[in-house]
Amino acid sequence: GREARCEVQQRAGRRRRRWRRRRRRQRRRRRQRRRRRRRAAARPLLRRDQGGGCGSRRRLRRAADGGERGGRGGERGLAAPAAPSPSEGGSLNPIRLEQVLPSQLSWISFSLGACVDIKRRLPQHSAFLVAYVGSAADAWAVARTAHRSKLDGIDLNADPAVVSAELAEWLHARGMRLAVWVWKAPAENDVQEVWEHMDRCGVDYFTSNLPLGLRRWDTERGSPGP
Repeated sequence: GREARCEVQQRAGRRRRRWRRRRRRQRRRRRQRRRRRRRAAARPLLRRDQGGGCGSRRRLRRAADGGERGGRGGERGLAAPAAPSPSEGGSLNPIRLEQVLPSQLSWISFSLGACVDIKRRLPQHSAFLVAYVGSAADAWAVARTAHRSKLDGIDLNADPAVVSAELAEWLHARGMRLAVWVWKAPAENDVQEVWEHMDRCGVDYFTSNLPLGLRRWDTERGSPGP
């Protein structure tokens, strides 16, 4: 009867309200994830000096964070600019980046717009376009895009199928550099076969999780190391 219809309508209304609340939570989480990705893409990456060697993205990120909080600096004794105290005027002044040598600070981002913007603001520092590519053709497309945008190099996933000596030579001939990165440890592309391939191709920077065999391999091939 009428009471049964009212009960059915009430249950349907409760289901609709639960569905709307769930949708609002999902949209809020997506917005939060997008904000976190944008903030991470704009963060600077302190890296080793131009002398070469392998560095850990996780360790260097932590060093950059510690430097901003007034903690330990980056690799090789680099003292990152300390955050100003309230008595110094409030927020971080971008001019303080001039205290860091261009050879000690590079900017990386998956966003082409962010790379172009930071290169325009700080032309003395390097800016690398980061990308995940699934084929050699995609790697060449990223390289040409970075060259047209007047960036300093590209940072690709460490995959022997997409990184080649021809690509490295093409970039070097235009004054650009080639960097590669690996997956989260334990990474299947952070092994000796991949290290040797990237070394033969002339890769400039290799971001590694620093597995146990890397330091031994780096020493055996005659690298001066960090």
